[in-house]
This record gives sequence, structure tokens and C-alpha cells, in this order.
Amino acid sequence: MRDYTYLLKRLFTTSLCLRKHYQPFFDPMKPPPHINLTVLGTGHRYGPTSFVIDTGVTRYLVNCGEGTQRILSEHRSKTSRMQHVFLTRMSWDHVSGLLGVALTARQAGVKTLTVHGPSKVGELMRLTRHFADCETTDIVTSNIIAQPFQDPAFKVHAFPVTTLFNNGDSTEPAPKRVKPDDLTPSTTTYVYYFQTYQPSRKVDREKCATLGVPRSIYESPVVRDLLDGKSITLANGIVIQPDEVTSPAPFTPNFLVVDCPTEDFILALSENEALFSTLRHKPEDERALHPGLSFVVHIVPQGMFSSEVYQKFVQKLTKVSTESFRPHELPACQLPSSQHVTHPIHHLVLDGSGCIPPLSGLYSQSTILHHFFDRDVYPLLYDCRSAHRLQEIHNAMSQTPDPHASVVYGQPRLQYRIRPWAGFTNPPYETLDSERLLDEAFDPLYVTREEAEIQFSKMLNSIPVNLLPKGKHSSTNHGAGGDAQATSVEDAYPEITFLGTASSSPNKYRNISCILVQLNPDDYIMLDCGEGSLNQLCALHGADGAANILRRLRLILITHMHVDHHGGVFTVALARSRALQSENLSDLDAGRPTLPILAPAAFARWMTSFGELFPHGPTISLYIIPRLYESCPPDLRPPICPLRADGPCVAEWTSLLESLKLEVYPIKVPHTSTSWAYKLCGQRFGSVNSEHTDTNKQNRPLNWSLVYSGDTPECADLAEAGRPCDLLIHEATMTDEHQDLADKTKHSTFGTAIRIGKEMEATSIMLTHFSQRYGRLPSIDEFRPNVAVAFDFLKFRFSDLPRLPYYVPYYKYAFGKHWDTVQAKTEAYSWRKIRQSQQQKVEDATATMTSIGGSVRAASQ
Repeated sequence: MRDYTYLLKRLFTTSLCLRKHYQPFFDPMKPPPHINLTVLGTGHRYGPTSFVIDTGVTRYLVNCGEGTQRILSEHRSKTSRMQHVFLTRMSWDHVSGLLGVALTARQAGVKTLTVHGPSKVGELMRLTRHFADCETTDIVTSNIIAQPFQDPAFKVHAFPVTTLFNNGDSTEPAPKRVKPDDLTPSTTTYVYYFQTYQPSRKVDREKCATLGVPRSIYESPVVRDLLDGKSITLANGIVIQPDEVTSPAPFTPNFLVVDCPTEDFILALSENEALFSTLRHKPEDERALHPGLSFVVHIVPQGMFSSEVYQKFVQKLTKVSTESFRPHELPACQLPSSQHVTHPIHHLVLDGSGCIPPLSGLYSQSTILHHFFDRDVYPLLYDCRSAHRLQEIHNAMSQTPDPHASVVYGQPRLQYRIRPWAGFTNPPYETLDSERLLDEAFDPLYVTREEAEIQFSKMLNSIPVNLLPKGKHSSTNHGAGGDAQATSVEDAYPEITFLGTASSSPNKYRNISCILVQLNPDDYIMLDCGEGSLNQLCALHGADGAANILRRLRLILITHMHVDHHGGVFTVALARSRALQSENLSDLDAGRPTLPILAPAAFARWMTSFGELFPHGPTISLYIIPRLYESCPPDLRPPICPLRADGPCVAEWTSLLESLKLEVYPIKVPHTSTSWAYKLCGQRFGSVNSEHTDTNKQNRPLNWSLVYSGDTPECADLAEAGRPCDLLIHEATMTDEHQDLADKTKHSTFGTAIRIGKEMEATSIMLTHFSQRYGRLPSIDEFRPNVAVAFDFLKFRFSDLPRLPYYVPYYKYAFGKHWDTVQAKTEAYSWRKIRQSQQQKVEDATATMTSIGGSVRAASQ
């Protein structure tokens, strides 16, 4: 009986949850009780210019630049409710994060994502289908221009605005004018007018209590009759009229989204009669809609909003809106405050000036590693080490906008409350104070800070003195830097920085695959370049530092065509092109410099399609692996693809490698049919300190070799081709307990990566590309003399590698809660596999006995 009661209770609660979730489908025109607009990014420092509108039932994303997926993930935004994306322009800056969001939405259970705006978005998503290594949400494009979009919350009109190029009559000096490189005479932006459906009335609980209306009545579906203007009869025969227990619902403002990338669009916006006639029009057949607007979001370059030309457009908007609808004429009960009508229109300006970082997890991670482990290989991020930047962020966080201000310049996570209409509000921001970040890292339920510091002291004392940089061996100052030392041969370049160490999709603490290699003071290359790599580079070095590195970026090597390994290539290439243009280099007169990319053959189709969809001009010089390198014969040992003797681009490729003093050898690996690993060989660059080296070493240049596995299961050819090497960077997506999942997805486990490193005779092994199930900390705490674990922003030279393995057993004390959580999940998974194995054995035995019994009966007959 107890079991039946439990089942009935579960059935009842489940039905209530289903009714709440699917209520909009049963009652499609009931306006939601809450509507909020939240800024995700303002376009500051290569970040996205995006915001989300949340009704509690559905979420609407406006623009989806690179990094949007990670911001949504960190703030635990309910992607399961993300059903619509409105794009203001077919620009890579606005759509580059769409595939990542589609992947996240699919994991959250969203089957269809409707995209409104540019019609070419559908073509873009079709091209990217084969990039994803898992199923994505279906992308459907709407025809919002011909037919306004409608749902229970909004009726949305879209107005295309085509460029009217200025012939030189700009009010701004030519050098100051911002002209995005993706604009053409046919470029179209989209203005969206969100008309909110007004709730008819609201139930007044005090009036209900006065008239004796039971709570079971006014909290039941019967109340809908009252809201629709119908009377109801109580059980005692009393008739309740709607006016007796309801009052007018609070007013909800309409709002407009305007994207004006240059001054050339202002005239077209001001003369768009379709827009202004819709603002004036009061629909007679839809009484729940009002004309006019009270809130505008402006997506503009810095300085444009305050310009005289743009202010004329703003004044025209204000005039038309106030003529068509006057909120102050509404009953006082429908306005939460008289201050709402002080300014006819509230303006939210997203112009890239919002300096507050949209992400916080990466600062916590880097600060902990920097303070407790090694200040050389775990540098502080730019925002934490720059006093000017810290002060700028602190000032921005301390400013609280007036809820009813006329103009507010957006910051990430800033909200505008539309229903109930409460105006602007800031969330409680988390400061970048180091002590706060360190204190919050420890949970007394797992490890206290005092307990952890005792373990860190043991860690530091366990490292041999000869492995520590001079002046850094101290039991009380973990990794405290001493005086700068002369660069020795062992300290020479290359310098390797991990910008992303996660697989598949980013999380709060790890971005997806990207490794930056500095060959010498003037040349950089990248190994893979997942979405958000540019944001990571900017977080580490600041906007100016990132631009300097981009100008010296000479090559990107792509291992395969999954989006988590190449999704950030075009963003980096475009940023590099813009950085070079800002320097006014002399060679720009002959054409825009391009970024060399070595990639599988499938990348050529993607690059061609990208050029057709986004008119940025040439930014990439593509080198296809099969066109440069011959197929590896089965009997060739080691199994490294040889460079072709001649052919298209072979001479250019050889010249590029010679200028970098670099050798690149592709190695076929079986992750996909077009997956590659790379072996790199070069000469160490750096001055020699004669105090630490002998004469022979000074006269003989030291060579280095590095093998990067990309994504691969266990591969004997990779071990043989890389033998021997100084450093193996190998993916370790799964723990050994998840070997079955690794086999299914053709990835490697920790044990596999270490075993390949031993077979390769690698001096050091660096594990990376960790599954999201391990989140912040991979499940490894065993000391092995040559095995280290990568974190985002890990930055090292070969001389740093011998001491990194000593940190591995102690990471769990810095991230105790995450470590215990991962261990519990791994143990539960292991027990589940044991139970499944035992159950399978029982089923097999039963099937065998049944088969034997049938055979015996057949023989006896």
C-alpha cells in the first residue's frame, strides 16, 4: 500500500510540473507575469554584443556573438527555455556563437531553435552541421519581415534597414569614423519592435478576502473567467462580478532594438516610414497591444549615441512615441511610480564601453593557482594584475544606475525589468579582490584554507631545489618571484600557453581547445583554435597585448573539423586583420595580409562559404594537408607523411616554415576520417648564461620537439611517429573508469595518454582536453615524474616542465569540493557498470538455460 501511495504522489506532482511547463501551449495567449531583459555582453574587448529577454517560460536571445555560449553556461541560464534568436545583422560578430548555443540547447532538450532576421543564417547552419561531433538543435529561420512573430508575450515586427553610404558629409573626422570591414552597399541591419501583450486585469487578493472568496477559487483556473470579464458564482450562491475583485493590470512598455554600425545607417533609420507608422498604429483588433514605446536598446559604436546626427534620430523616436501613446494618461494604479513618466523613453546603450567582465570563474581559477602553486607558470589575468584596470572595474561595479534614468550605458548582467515595470537594476557584482577569491575557494565541509596551506607547504618542500627557479624556494611564500635571472639555454623559447583545455563545450573554468606557442620574441603559432580563444587571449594579456600578439601570429594548425577545435579561427583572423590595419602598415597598400592556416581538406569548403556569407575580404591563406603532404605509405617508418616535392603552394609553405625555423609533420590519427596530430621541431631561441652552461652548449644550438595529439583514441602510429620528443601534449578526455565512453567517442583516457607518452619516449607528458563531467579539476592525483595536468592560462617553457608533476597530487586541496564531487560521480558510475554487468550475466544465463530447456524438450519429443 505504501508503494502505491508513493507512486500516486509522484504521478500527481509530475502532472503539476507538466501542466506548468506546457501551460503556454494549452493557453497560448496568456501573457507571462514577468519579463526581464539581461545584458550578456556589450562588445567590450572582443566580447559579444548580446542580451537575453526572459519571460519565465521562454527566452529570446538577441545576437549571438562568440562567447555567448560560455556566458550562458556560467550564469546557469536555463537554455532549455531558449527558443528564439533575433539577429540584428548578418555579421560574424553577431552569429559566430550560434552553433555553440545550438549545441548547448540540444543538451538541454531544445529540439528547435527559431532564428529571426537574416535569411542566410539557415545556409550558415547547414554548412556547420558536419563540424559538430554531436547532434545539435534544429535551426529554423522565420519570415518575420513578411509576417510579424507572435507568441503569448510579444508581437515582434522587424524592419530591414539598408546602408546608405555617406559621400563625405560626415560630422566626424575621417580618422575617427568607425567602418566595420563586413559592410557593403547591400548590408542590411534589422530593427525589432517588441510590442508586449498587456494582461487584461489582475486579481486583488484583499478584495477577494473582503468578499469572502475562498483562496481555492482565486488561485484556481476559475479565476480566468474573472480576468476575461465574466462573473462567477460561489458555492453559496453569491455572484462575484469582475470589477469587485480585480483591478487594471500594471502597464508593460513596448521596446525597440536598434543596430546602427556606422553613421551611414542613421539617415536610413530616420527615414524608415514603415517603422514610424508601426509605432503610431494602434491595432483595433488586438486590444491587448498599445502603440508607441518606452524603452530602446541601441547597439552602436562608441561615441555614436551622443553624436548630433544620432540624437536627431532619437528625438524623432521620442516625438513619434509621445504623440502615439502617453503613459502618464494611464490610471495611477497601472504605473508603479510617477518617476516612470519623467522621461518619455529609457535608453540602454551597448557600445562596447561596459568594462565589467562578463565571466568570473576564470579569475577565481587563475588566482588560486597563481597564489598557491607557481607564480611563473600560472600568471594572474590582466584584469587582476593591472592596477588601472582593477580601478576601472571597481568604479563601474560601484555605480548603481537610477532605475528611471533616461540613458544608461550597459554593463554585463545589467537588467531592465519590463514586467513589472521597474526599470534598470544592477546585480550584486563579485569583485576581483584576490583575498575574496582565495577565501571563497575553500569550503570547511571539504578543506579549510588553513588545512590546504599546510599541504601546499609540503608540496613546495617536496620539489627538489634544483627544479625551482633561483630565489623561489620558501616554505611560506608559495612560488614567490625573486629577481629576474639571465635567460639560460633551458629557459629559451618556445613558450607555451594553454588558452583552452576543455572538450566539446566550455564551462565556467575551462574554455575549449587552443594552445599558443611563442617560437621567439617575434613569432607565434596556434595549435587548434576553438570558440572563445580570442577572449581567452584578451583575458590574459589585455586588449592591447592581445592585439600585439595577433600582429605576430604567423600560423594556426588545425587537427580536425570538430567545431571545438576550429570554431574560433575566423574570429582570430578578423581580429588580426583589424589589428594590422590599425598600425597603418606599408604593405597594406598591396592588399590585406592574411593568416596562414594548415587544416584538413574539409576546411576549404568552409572557408569558401564563409567568404560568400561574410564580405570581410581575404583574411586567411589556407594550406590543405593532402595538397602539401603525401599519404603515408603503410611500410614507411616512422609513419610521418612526407612533404611533396612540388605542387601548388608547396614553395610558399616551405618558405613560411623556413622563416619560422620550424618543421611541421602531420600524423594521421583515427578520431575521424580527417583527423591529424602534429609533430613540431625547431631550434630553441634565447640568450645563453655562461655561468650555467659550458662552451659546447653555447656553440651548439639546442633543438626541441613537441607532439600534439589533437583528438585521438590509442594510436600506435602516433607513438612511433613522435618518438622521441621533449613534450607530448595528449588529450585525456576521460578517466580510466570511463574507458567505455572513450571507446565510443574515439577519445583517450588518462591511462592511454600516459601509456602513449611512455611508448613515445616523451621527456614530459601534458594532459589536456578534459571532459565536462570533470569540470574544474581532472580526476588525477598520483605523482608521476613526467606527467602534468593543463589548466587554462598555464604558461611555461621547457625548463619549467620538470617541476609541474609535483603539483598534481595537491590540486585536490585547492578545489576540494570539486574533487569530492568528481570522485563520488566516478564511483557511482563504476558501481552502475558493475550492476549492469551482473544483470547482463543473469540475463545471458537465463537465456542459455531457456535455450537448453527447449532443446531437451524437443529431444524428448
